[in-house]
Amino acid sequence: MKLKTGHQELFGSLWRFPKRDVFDCVPLHYLVLKLSGMGCITPRAGIRHGSTMTTVLDVGLFVLNLMLAVSMMVYGTFMSQRHLQSPIMFIGLKLVNFTCYASTIYGLISCFINRHEIWKFYNEAYTVDAMLEALGERTNFTHSFVLFVVYYGGAMGMCCLVIGVMYSRNLPWMMLLNLGYSYFSLTTFHIVSLTCLDVVWIRNLRLNKVFRKLFSLEGSIADAPSLTVYGPKQMLVLRQIMQIFDNISDLADKGSFYYGIQIMVSIAGSFVFLLFYTFAFTLVIRSVLPFESVFNAGPIISYLMFAYNVFIVAFFGNALKQQCREFFYLLKQDVSVLVANVSLICYRLLRMFLMQLGHRSPMITCGLFPFDWTLIFSILSTAATYIIILLQFESAGSSTA
Repeated sequence: MKLKTGHQELFGSLWRFPKRDVFDCVPLHYLVLKLSGMGCITPRAGIRHGSTMTTVLDVGLFVLNLMLAVSMMVYGTFMSQRHLQSPIMFIGLKLVNFTCYASTIYGLISCFINRHEIWKFYNEAYTVDAMLEALGERTNFTHSFVLFVVYYGGAMGMCCLVIGVMYSRNLPWMMLLNLGYSYFSLTTFHIVSLTCLDVVWIRNLRLNKVFRKLFSLEGSIADAPSLTVYGPKQMLVLRQIMQIFDNISDLADKGSFYYGIQIMVSIAGSFVFLLFYTFAFTLVIRSVLPFESVFNAGPIISYLMFAYNVFIVAFFGNALKQQCREFFYLLKQDVSVLVANVSLICYRLLRMFLMQLGHRSPMITCGLFPFDWTLIFSILSTAATYIIILLQFESAGSSTA
């Protein structure tokens, strides 16, 4: 029996305005994942509550992208390059190419193994949206969709700009393909991982807004403050908020499971490029490399792009962490003030929620480290250490020569 796919339902929602739910925004994101080999799945009919399957086309797209990445890594690593005055920089260029494509290959294989998890992530987001809407907080999905289209268009436009600048320098077409595919892969990883962070961050932000609206304090401590939600509704609403918070934490865990590797891949490729290009700056200062070989439009735009990739991931990861901290202190304030002004059951629920916040909060991580400002500090300290070591090797090589 042939299984019916959900393509007709999925792509029919692409042109629906205004957008009603997260699955009206998914089709474009789904196409980006599928064409890049990072989401080779086909949804079954009933996309909002269904599952996924793998077709021959999905396997073919994955194999095609994997073969292209492997061939580009082999070509970039073993091809002949123009002579460079610095042997360390020559090795660095090889390492940048190898790291970018090794990260891409690892990301493609990981995404294919865990490919069915992506739809579970969307199903979880759909559930959270329905629960938030029941509390009066509805997401503007049309606004979210437009932002995604604009951001994706801008990111790919920057890639095309870099490739155009390189094309104007009369690079060989194979080299141009090698650089273009690496930029496309890392940018796609960045867009997909940033979407994951935004999905969790926006829903946690809306939950904080609901809690502040429904459970903010009235009056001062001297006037016996109480919650803005009264009577039996207190416990019902509080239980709903606790359930939504638990679901958002599950959503973050699913995002970390599927997208954590992609975020780490994007950061790894960006870090190696930033490291060796910063090292190239020092070689220009020491007159080892000519000024025009480093300070031209292509490398500078690339440097800014990769630096932005790392910064924006840390920014949204830290914003999510900061939200949870503010939520914790707000709830702690409510619990400490309302000891004698709410029912015993409601007070116990508030205490339980406070413990829940202290032990489990939404966080996107790759399993090794969280994505927040500590990531920036770690990258800066690691880069400084490696640049000092590279300069010592370069000085030793120059003295020997």
